[in-house]
Amino acid sequence: MPQPARQQVRRVVAGHNRQSKSQLFRPEIFFVLLIFVIVIAWLSVFLGIYLPAANNDVSSSAQDSHHQLLKGSSDNNVAASSSEEHFPDHYLTFSTSCSASQNWQAYMLFFFAKKVNQPGQVIRIASGCKPEDREKLEEFHETVIKKLSPNFHVHFTPDFTKISGDHYKYYNKPFGVRHFLTHWLKYDESNEKLRNSIIMILDPDMILLRPLTYDFTSSNVMIHRSKRGPPKVKKVMHGQPWASLYGFGDGPFRQDLNYIFSNHTDSPALKVTSDEKHHNYPGGPPYMATGKDMWAIVNAWTELVPNVHHVYEHLLGEMYGWSLGAAHVGLPHTLAESFMISATGMNHGEGWELIDALKDDEVCEYSVMKDYEDKLPYTMHFCQNYWLGKWFIGKYRLDSDFLKCDKSLLMEPPKDIAKQYDFFIKPGGIPYGEKLPLTPAVAKREAFMICQLISRFNDAAAWFKDTTCEEGTANHEKSFFFHHSLDPDNNEGGEKKAKW
Repeated sequence: MPQPARQQVRRVVAGHNRQSKSQLFRPEIFFVLLIFVIVIAWLSVFLGIYLPAANNDVSSSAQDSHHQLLKGSSDNNVAASSSEEHFPDHYLTFSTSCSASQNWQAYMLFFFAKKVNQPGQVIRIASGCKPEDREKLEEFHETVIKKLSPNFHVHFTPDFTKISGDHYKYYNKPFGVRHFLTHWLKYDESNEKLRNSIIMILDPDMILLRPLTYDFTSSNVMIHRSKRGPPKVKKVMHGQPWASLYGFGDGPFRQDLNYIFSNHTDSPALKVTSDEKHHNYPGGPPYMATGKDMWAIVNAWTELVPNVHHVYEHLLGEMYGWSLGAAHVGLPHTLAESFMISATGMNHGEGWELIDALKDDEVCEYSVMKDYEDKLPYTMHFCQNYWLGKWFIGKYRLDSDFLKCDKSLLMEPPKDIAKQYDFFIKPGGIPYGEKLPLTPAVAKREAFMICQLISRFNDAAAWFKDTTCEEGTANHEKSFFFHHSLDPDNNEGGEKKAKW
């Protein structure tokens, strides 16, 4: 019975008890009270079942554990509603080495997890650290990262890069995640809380623009079309993992599957439909799944990825391994097109539609206010170079020690940068100074990435300096840029290295 109905019944009964015993048992009063209770009960059932916001057509997988009680949705994507819904434990993980470049990227991920109030635990999985590097990282984590949140952690694993005899650094992601599940989380299939938890895998070069949780009921998430259709319940739940759409299509299934599945000749992955290959399995970080599904996928991932690497010795091999592992355990994904933005030239598959819709004065706005966050994709994946005019930002040209006390911050561009240029000049272009054209649409996207990354890097760097530097030694001057001059027609000095 709904809470208002229960309160109303209690008020009637409380008033009734104050009457005399002779009044209490008068038949007509008892009969009226009985009719009243029946009507209230009938109304509660009617409202609970037939309100348009509810939808009783829920698959069996949707009825697992805490996913039985689901909030209503205006788009009829969600099943029954309840204010009592349990919010599952969330674990956001990301895999790194112990290199200086990945140290500052990891710091950025932690900083913005704090900034957007990411719920749950955030865990850096650091693989293959030398003893001296591990000691430094442990100290850094305790003295800096823990000041951001006690829910931020680092988990160390062995080096897995040579498990197949050669050197493939991306083995550290699947095997590092499995090590985390086994030794840090201590995953146990009999532990219902862990089975029902939400586990995510991001890349270290991702910045959260808004909290990432299991519930997309009322969000603007853009779901990639497939013949399976969008999920009835827009949540991560048992049997329904999510991931970001990546552009490799059915690539995993065009490898030598006989070799990859030589120990599993009847694997469900060998029976996947063409539509599923193209629209439910080409996923990448952020990966999201329940603990139960993540455990199944990661075990298949680590079993298959050496075979995948044997037949496909390229960058995306570990991602192909994830796709084939998920197919092997029968877990097609809901693929989101707005989990990230990365390459400004992508017209489909990333969340650029949301950036295109921003007003001109919002492109360079740096805000963590919810009204602004809700307009954005979930992450920026800054794995590309971004340039407009002579404004530039790119992770490979940043000095790994740019957070140090004596280093200046980055010069911030004008808010109308998108309207000022229809070209870019590469810091290392040959010939240097060549103006390469941009369309207005791409220029707006470049402006967003440049403004947002520079502002956010500066914000994180300023907090780091204020936290770690001796008084009076922190350089907060916003003066560094990646050319000798910002004047497009002044190209004296040629290429400039990223040295402050």
